[in-house]
Amino acid sequence: MIKIILDTNFLVYCAKQKIDYVEEISHIMKSGFELVTISSVLTELEKLAKEEKKLLDRDAAKMALKILKAGVVKIISSGGDNADSEIIKLSAGNIVATLDRGLKSKVERSIIIRERKKLEFS
Repeated sequence: MIKIILDTNFLVYCAKQKIDYVEEISHIMKSGFELVTISSVLTELEKLAKEEKKLLDRDAAKMALKILKAGVVKIISSGGDNADSEIIKLSAGNIVATLDRGLKSKVERSIIIRERKKLEFS
């Protein structure tokens, strides 16, 4: 089964824009998939939820954490502190949901957001 690996900025953006990424990804995937993220993404979100200066971003990080803790997304323990490098390691044969151009350029397949709310493969 293909894993859709969710990156921090993707989760925060979806929370800000009220995008139901579970529903949207279900629409664009033709076969079975599993939504996953890594523990270092959780750590990044927790840091944003506590320390981010912009209230909108801080609230979005809190909402993203709440959604992740609801259990829809599987959390994979990561071995390092750098979320991007861990995501790159896991990306082989899988898909990464990200808005980070640098990360997107280093993975084979990704899901991005176009026109503020439309998810598509890149």
